[in-house]
Amino acid sequence: MLKIGDRVAPFDNMSITGTVIDMYRQKSDQWMVGGAMEALFIIKVKLDKDESEVEFRADRLMRVS
Repeated sequence: MLKIGDRVAPFDNMSITGTVIDMYRQKSDQWMVGGAMEALFIIKVKLDKDESEVEFRADRLMRVS
């Protein structure tokens, strides 16, 4: 599980690295056969390259050292 202060990068573009600065749950509006889906974790990352803030779904990120 990721936490605030971890260094992360997305699986599909490892050249983008940054630091987790915030995380929150976003309600999903998708419905499945058994009911509504679980809420999604959204993670706000401050990028190393230009100090901008970007949001990713938690399942797209991995911790880097």
